[in-house]
Amino acid sequence: MTTTMTPPVQEPTTGLADSVFDRARTTFLKFAEPLKLNEKYPGRGVLERMTTPDKTVSFRLSLEMDDGTVRIFKAYRVQFNDDLGPYKGGLRFHPSVTEDEMKAMAFWMYLKTAVAGVPFGGAKGGIAVDYPSLSRSEKERLTKRFALMLHGLVGASTDIPAPDVNTGQREMAWMLDAWRMADGTYSRAMITGKPLDMGGSEGRAEATGRGCIITLGEVAGDMGMDMKRCTAVIQGFGNVGRGAAHELHRRGCKVIAVSDINGGLLNLSGLDVEALIAHTQRTGSIVGCPNAKAIDRDLVLTTRCDFLIPAALEDSITINNVNDIQAKIICEGANGPTTHKADEVLHRKGVCVVPDILANTGGVIVSYFEWVQNHQELYWTHEEVIEKLTTRMIANYRKVADRAKDRDVSLRQAAYELAIERIAHAITERGVQ
Repeated sequence: MTTTMTPPVQEPTTGLADSVFDRARTTFLKFAEPLKLNEKYPGRGVLERMTTPDKTVSFRLSLEMDDGTVRIFKAYRVQFNDDLGPYKGGLRFHPSVTEDEMKAMAFWMYLKTAVAGVPFGGAKGGIAVDYPSLSRSEKERLTKRFALMLHGLVGASTDIPAPDVNTGQREMAWMLDAWRMADGTYSRAMITGKPLDMGGSEGRAEATGRGCIITLGEVAGDMGMDMKRCTAVIQGFGNVGRGAAHELHRRGCKVIAVSDINGGLLNLSGLDVEALIAHTQRTGSIVGCPNAKAIDRDLVLTTRCDFLIPAALEDSITINNVNDIQAKIICEGANGPTTHKADEVLHRKGVCVVPDILANTGGVIVSYFEWVQNHQELYWTHEEVIEKLTTRMIANYRKVADRAKDRDVSLRQAAYELAIERIAHAITERGVQ
């Protein structure tokens, strides 16, 4: 295991940088500039403190495969900022996982928790692995090995992991079990997104997708759009995409196109969402679902629609495809799906973009609910969770929308400003050391 401290930021930069984290940092500095934090808090180093991770930890994971061979995987945990509370963030098992990507995700996460109004900071972790290709026993061994490597770094009052790409209730249960065996104690609150019978929360599995559409519904209403007369496209049909599709269908919106890593589907008359979800759960992919036309997955992003929900990986909407986007509203279900320059083009074109740090906060809000319930060992009904989630999502959107209107700025800028102001205030309150 190696631990490295990222050098402090020296000067704000402009333009797109080479790494995901540098791009995230550039966006942050752009939206922080009007707040003049260095003038408001002179000599406090606020910008440097807010754009430098507290800790970046990398691991080498050795795994004996079913055939007896040994493979080596790189793994990471980035703890970016805990000024508002314990670190909080998902675990991603995907070949694209890098230290740079984890830094960007942890950076966005602590801004997201600030917008969401929950008492957490930001973290992210993952393993660079083609996880779906592993056998079930290999997956369990790898996940529990990672959990043991994280032991000592995480905890209910320190750093609380959660699911992300290619992880879910099963992986969270495996990790909790590994920590239980290591400690001899059962601390449910040290991880969220667990199965219900291990202390998970009702409504957690669909929370990110549902929260995304709750926010989208408010935006559409403000723009005078009736969701029952609108069409939607979803890029990515994992946990977030499925949750968003289900909620859109429940609200009467027509979902006309979806994609996953294997391909895309189109039906201008509307896809049978419930049948599609069942097909995906049965086969592991949207491909082959009947009553839909197979299309290239990249074409889904540029399909004409009212609502586009990018719910896959970061950097999906770029300068290369942004001019082909035909949606009226983009609601970011994924983290960082729109690059900085593409976002500028969309703003000039008048496309409303609901930013990730506002739109996809449903997951961390219900993770907070799960954490609270674990501490109390008193659990809420599904209806109670959804009611509390809906109330929070709408209230958070209203704060951002009111600021955007008052300052004549985009929803993204308004959300960033609210988050930055809240965290900067906490930083100065806690002192320097």
